[in-house]
Amino acid sequence: MAKEILLTSEDFIKSCTNVSDNLSGKYLQSAIREAQETALRGVLGSCLLDALKGRYAAGTLTGDYKELVDRCGYFLAYTVLADLAMKSSYKLTNFGLAKSNDENLSVATMDEIAALQGYYQAKADARCFELQEWIIQNRESFPELDSCSCSRMRSNLYSAATSGLWLGGARGKNRKV
Repeated sequence: MAKEILLTSEDFIKSCTNVSDNLSGKYLQSAIREAQETALRGVLGSCLLDALKGRYAAGTLTGDYKELVDRCGYFLAYTVLADLAMKSSYKLTNFGLAKSNDENLSVATMDEIAALQGYYQAKADARCFELQEWIIQNRESFPELDSCSCSRMRSNLYSAATSGLWLGGARGKNRKV
């Protein structure tokens, strides 16, 4: 099995967010993997993400590719936190869905968890918008991006907001490259 390449780390996420130092790496690794392979792949596209991972693994991550990975950091961090809100609050066990309870600690309500997820998703969306803008401005540096990828990305620049509503395609707007 090939070595897994994650473009951010538990330490980075803990250093720039309010994640407890005691949070199990099991939860963080799972959330990082999902944020990278689902959310970031949706922003960068498979070709560019795979190129970044390849350069990272080979130790040749320099220049604009390194800057791109650095710029992805906060997007990944906030996407991870939006996912962690639910993952760390409830556990699936042999007995079903459970939440822990302690005399000195109370678990947040589902509404509080949803509000926290929304807060972090909004922060991730803002970082996503900035990331997309930077990639479009520097697209010549990334031969992995073709005109179709840039066109889809540019259409998302009207809004990087996550929504449960279908807005008629890529963020509901059509803008020429």
